[in-house]
Amino acid sequence: MTFRFNDELLLSKADRELAQKTFPNVFFALDHPELREEFQRVDGKAVRAKNTSRRIGFAALIFATISLLTFPIEPLIKGIWQNADAYQTMFRYITILGAFIGFLALFFGNLGLGFGKFKRNWLQQRLITERLRQWHAQYLISHAVEIATVISTGDGLEAFQSKRSVAFQRFKRSFIDQIGSEYAKYTISSAASFSGQSVADPSAQNAFWIEETWAKDAATKADKTLQEPLKEVYRAFEETRMRGQIQYTNYVLSADGKFLSSPPKQIHILGNLSYVLVILAFMANFAALISAIWIKPFEGWPSVLSSMAIAFAIIAVGVRATLEGLRPERETRRMQFYASALNHAQKSFDAARSHGKRIEAMSMLERASYDEMVEFISSNEQARFVL
Repeated sequence: MTFRFNDELLLSKADRELAQKTFPNVFFALDHPELREEFQRVDGKAVRAKNTSRRIGFAALIFATISLLTFPIEPLIKGIWQNADAYQTMFRYITILGAFIGFLALFFGNLGLGFGKFKRNWLQQRLITERLRQWHAQYLISHAVEIATVISTGDGLEAFQSKRSVAFQRFKRSFIDQIGSEYAKYTISSAASFSGQSVADPSAQNAFWIEETWAKDAATKADKTLQEPLKEVYRAFEETRMRGQIQYTNYVLSADGKFLSSPPKQIHILGNLSYVLVILAFMANFAALISAIWIKPFEGWPSVLSSMAIAFAIIAVGVRATLEGLRPERETRRMQFYASALNHAQKSFDAARSHGKRIEAMSMLERASYDEMVEFISSNEQARFVL
């Protein structure tokens, strides 16, 4: 069974029907067709751009590895083609091919032509989708009292939806339509540190709010008559946003996902493969030394075995470069920080006995979500698929 992403946005009809049955009074605040449509449009572009950038990155590594293998395999070619003329002709073709492949590796990888463009497009689109999800959650938090009032009085539904629509259009115009300039804010060196804590100014506690006024709106005191409708708002946030984020981090930190979306699986497979290749390189080199002691019947073997050792070492470097491009260790550490922050937010939420404390815990989660997002953008902006 595959993991279902972005449940809080109610992307599927089944999710919307279940949410309407589970949270009938709050459903109008959970259901946002305009945001959902924008998210699906951008998410599709992000997935395609990510796939393209990854293909280019992997191609650059494969081309570079093959190019570097050209001369080390020369003794193997000489051993296969005993005829001198045939050997010279074949090796000439292979060197020309190796030089051409090396140029492709340089073109796609080291110079960043093509790869950088697609990768940046992917990260920009992913930044939009993350901010859309945060916008959805933050609007629910900052307008919790207003939502509870609509539920309690039965009035103001159209006014709420109209106000939300205007706010969303403002967000689209100021952020989504200006993503090129907005993206730069999340990639400066001071924006994210190696540890995963992302805000340049630690004192800027409200930096994660998409609109500055939302922090003040979230602090609005609730009348005692709104306690019952607010309970449904809390429960809706907990089950859609909070639980969804906790399940997502657990999924990423597990080895259940696909190879390209599971850092633990990448560390396990690529780490073990790199180790095996290094062992094979040492074994081949040791065999070459042993065979060199006996001139006969092992004449010619030392050079062949030495070339195999070099080939294994080059492939091992290619595997390590793949790890550097995917950065699974840093991705795992980032998600561990996020999981810890989510756990703290959930405990604070469960222990809260007042509206203010509930909002504080919910805001704590959104702060963690923002930090994780900035670290993700910063980390992947720096990732390179190069030898």
